[in-house]
Amino acid sequence: MKTLLTYVGNNDQYPFDKPGAILSLLAKMKFDQLFLFLNNESYLSAASEINRFCKMNYPELKVGYIDCPAINPTDYNLVYPAMYSAVTHILEDFPDDSYTISLTSGTPTMHACWIFLVQGGVIDAEVVQVDRSGDINPVSFNLDDFPQIVSIADTKAELTRIARENLHLKKALHTDEVPFIGESPEIQAIKKIIQRICNTDLSVLIRGQSGTGKEEIAKSLHLLSHRREEPMVTINCGAIPGQLFESELFGHLKGAFTGAVEDKEGQLAAASGGTVFLDEVGELALDQQVKLLRVLEYQKFMPLGSTEEHEIDVRFLFATNRDLREMVEDGGFREDLFYRLAQYEMELPPLSQRGKDKLLLARKFLDNQNKINGMQKKFDSSAVEKILEHPWPGNVRQLKNAIEVAFLMSGDNISEHEIRIIDASRKITEIIIPDEGVDLEQEIVPKYYLAALKKTNGNAAQAARLLGFEPHTFRARLKKSKEIYHGG
Repeated sequence: MKTLLTYVGNNDQYPFDKPGAILSLLAKMKFDQLFLFLNNESYLSAASEINRFCKMNYPELKVGYIDCPAINPTDYNLVYPAMYSAVTHILEDFPDDSYTISLTSGTPTMHACWIFLVQGGVIDAEVVQVDRSGDINPVSFNLDDFPQIVSIADTKAELTRIARENLHLKKALHTDEVPFIGESPEIQAIKKIIQRICNTDLSVLIRGQSGTGKEEIAKSLHLLSHRREEPMVTINCGAIPGQLFESELFGHLKGAFTGAVEDKEGQLAAASGGTVFLDEVGELALDQQVKLLRVLEYQKFMPLGSTEEHEIDVRFLFATNRDLREMVEDGGFREDLFYRLAQYEMELPPLSQRGKDKLLLARKFLDNQNKINGMQKKFDSSAVEKILEHPWPGNVRQLKNAIEVAFLMSGDNISEHEIRIIDASRKITEIIIPDEGVDLEQEIVPKYYLAALKKTNGNAAQAARLLGFEPHTFRARLKKSKEIYHGG
């Protein structure tokens, strides 16, 4: 078999948006097996996305994850022992494979250690690198002035030390710590809950305002579970047109409907063995809810155009910023589905209630930008004060966007002036009333009622919520305003 060995790097983290070095290699070279080396658990999410991409585009490719931790990824004394142990274990399991090593992903220290492993005779492998345009170039060690590395004959004692050190590092890194940033009491309580339920198959409903980090909670539940090495598939229920819902979730066969020119695997099949996260589940129409309920009840689905049911083994997680109980009362959400998907409920607090977590998150976003751009910018005291004082109504998403913009606009350090806060609310600065006056009941109120109904596609319960009324109150006032408006 042909096997590719590579670290997962920062540029490989979004395979469905932009192919990094790993996907560039797979597009141009055929492999039977791929081993993704992970320096720490933060790369599990990227590895899971790469695995999902491969299942969809290279279904015969076997993908495996290799824990290769080093607390400091630039320390040769830690990186080389971890890599040596990982590579020798692979060679024991697959001694007859033909190996290719990619030098592109990972730190320069990791790149050098790959070379040490090849030149030192630990592994016989072709070494390649991927340039920025995606072209693949072999790395040659046959140059006259390239140094040869000679193995030392008696290495038993050293290998024993290396194995022990690597075992210690693995134990140190494989903790049950929840990869969700926050030290406020509310977040600490949520982390404890995650630790208790992560290794179960309970369906979890995560509630909270938009931008509070519901998807990050779902990722934490997946990465700490026994399903961590299988894909996590995220589905935004509000972004799927009604007519494409079944095709997206269940897949379809060629000819199942007009435009189905080939078979398509659905998201449920792509997540086999892993986790399915349905975001904005409150946006599903009633007919879509029926189909989802059947999948939850029986762990089976049928692709469009097929007569054969497919069994699945996945865990379901859900998120919403809406009150599903109120939707159940108003008839907008099925009660049986609610109880099935909300086996356990979690609620995320808004960022305004998380105290110093604001600063922890802001520093994390700044660190990310520093790593990407090779810089060491910091917040000055005025920026820290502004971050802590602002309520951030757009929650974590608004804070992240503000820090990324501030990074681009600032010099060596970020001050309060670079943290520009965009207010999404529309402020009416002046109200002009004509000389003849205004009849609110006949002119203003009906327009707001109708605008709310238009915004919610005629859903009276949702329209009532927009205007701050109970549904029955809204319907009564709507009826009265129509009578006044039409002279009834």
